[in-house]
Amino acid sequence: MIGVQINLAGEVPGAGRMARLVLLAAFLAVISQAYGEEPSAQPDCPKGEGWVECRAAAGDKLAIYRLGRTQYENARESGDFTEALRLARQLNATGDKNGERLLTMVHLQLGWGAHKDFVQAYAWLLEDLQKDDEHLPKMLKQLAEKMTPEQIGEAKALAGR
Repeated sequence: MIGVQINLAGEVPGAGRMARLVLLAAFLAVISQAYGEEPSAQPDCPKGEGWVECRAAAGDKLAIYRLGRTQYENARESGDFTEALRLARQLNATGDKNGERLLTMVHLQLGWGAHKDFVQAYAWLLEDLQKDDEHLPKMLKQLAEKMTPEQIGEAKALAGR
């Protein structure tokens, strides 16, 4: 571990401007690698509208999470969790903790019946059951209480069960 003191004025004791810039560049490189990105591998995403989508398409985990959260909030209004679930699954597949959290949030909404298509929601929960057998059985039960036996049978067929 490297320790560097920086006072509130941004000065590093015994270092000139160039040394501070080198330290800043090294810090940014370490942060980028913590998110699984190489500094040189970042695409040229235009600033402004579409930047988050571009970064997410390039695999930037933080951008995928940000986009997923936006889709999650939109889904709470629209009742369509399709895109929020897709992004949550994508991020979770990378082992990212934010992906796990976002996926749990979507699963909760599905279990509460917030998705407009109960059959689809039940099928999605069944698909993810092998990855989370702690919480999903309860969510499946909650959703099943809102469904007919025919809908549950249709959902199981959709999920291949």
